Amino acid sequence: MSDKIRKVEGITKESTQAMIDDALAAYPEKGRKKRAPHLAPNDAVSGCASVKSNKKTVPGVMSARGCAYAGSKGVVWGPIRDMVHVSHGPVGCGWYSWGTRRNLVTGINGVTQFAMQFTSDFQEKDIVYGGDKKLKTLLAEAHDLFPLAKGISVLSECPVGLIGDDINSVAKQSSKELDIPIIPCNCEGFRGVSQSLGHHISNDTIRDYIIETR
Repeated sequence: MSDKIRKVEGITKESTQAMIDDALAAYPEKGRKKRAPHLAPNDAVSGCASVKSNKKTVPGVMSARGCAYAGSKGVVWGPIRDMVHVSHGPVGCGWYSWGTRRNLVTGINGVTQFAMQFTSDFQEKDIVYGGDKKLKTLLAEAHDLFPLAKGISVLSECPVGLIGDDINSVAKQSSKELDIPIIPCNCEGFRGVSQSLGHHISNDTIRDYIIETR
């Protein structure tokens, strides 16, 4: 971008750095220190920015890439339209993964495709006492509301792995009771450096639970 265009649009290296500094000011000191190396204005000559990358994703700190959960939800499970996909954890992660990777699918929503946001909406009490019972209730309600869905996936978020919720056991029990495939995917965001491990975890889950099983 030429200096003339930059001047017209008001975009300069200094103004970009000021915007970055303003954004970082909202972080607590520890978070700000971790986040700062990942943000930098582009160099006017090369068009490139010198930023720190290929570092492990920090749960709760928005980065330029998604976490293992986001890779699992958005890339692998998201395009599968005939299943209900449950984000097990706080509502924010579910909305984050939905907003950054929308998958356009054909069909009638709620009948032949289920491109909707399903979440167990973890609250503080669920962190303290566990969310297994809430997940079991959610699975039954999802099946009652959308009986034409051919299956349900359960995608675990960071808090679920941290407190040790057993989504595998809940999925297995509910699958028998509801007579529908319910597939647990242990894809907590903190597991990988970026989205890619979420892809591998989900692909392995599909291999183990779906391929050649029906």
